[in-house]
Amino acid sequence: MKNLFGFLVILLCLAAGNLVSMLLGLPFPGSIIGMLLLLSLLLSGAVKPDTVEKPAMFLVSLMTLFVLPGAVNLMNVFSLFEGVIPQLLLIIVASTLLTILASSATAQRIITLREKRGKGRGNA
Repeated sequence: MKNLFGFLVILLCLAAGNLVSMLLGLPFPGSIIGMLLLLSLLLSGAVKPDTVEKPAMFLVSLMTLFVLPGAVNLMNVFSLFEGVIPQLLLIIVASTLLTILASSATAQRIITLREKRGKGRGNA
């Protein structure tokens, strides 16, 4: 029952994000707005992380299944990419590297902050 409630929370955040995006005509996808809403609920303590952790992990495990149809569709329209494949490969490599760098910098910053907090409390 707890997992079902977690799915409901995620689904309601998604629906609210889609509604906000549609009503305000924002240039952001409703799913992004919904996840920001879920993040704000988690940070405020209105929703406990335990509530959505298992359903979220289940959805992440199915991520390949969600992405696969789009990737297959790219094969159907591959002819549209003629002449721009080198640019696309450059964009893919550059964005992947930027994502890796941003993720590692964020992780390093979080580790540094946690170490500082631990030392300040006398736990280190």
